[in-house]
Amino acid sequence: MMKVERAEYDPIEGAPGFSLVGLNRGTEPERVRVDVAHLAAGATIPRHRAGREQVFYLVSGRGRVAGAEGLEVPVQTGSSVIWEYGEEHQTWADTDITAVIVQRGGV
Repeated sequence: MMKVERAEYDPIEGAPGFSLVGLNRGTEPERVRVDVAHLAAGATIPRHRAGREQVFYLVSGRGRVAGAEGLEVPVQTGSSVIWEYGEEHQTWADTDITAVIVQRGGV
């Protein structure tokens, strides 16, 4: 049976301007986790290790991302970024960003 729910963004502690909506929490390693992220212009997702393989798809906005090597690469609406399990990475929002984050595998 169809359900309609209102998803609310939860702010992420230690990352001002960054919030997530968990669409599928996927807490078990074999399950896929899907989140929608919002970053306000000027916000950053601090450098951290990917707990799973991670795809970051920009639905709207512009910013920059960096992987293990730390080099900033510009991204925009329609960009898809893939980080491997365990890879350190970071994201900066030059404008407001909405992104879908899909994670699978890992721990």
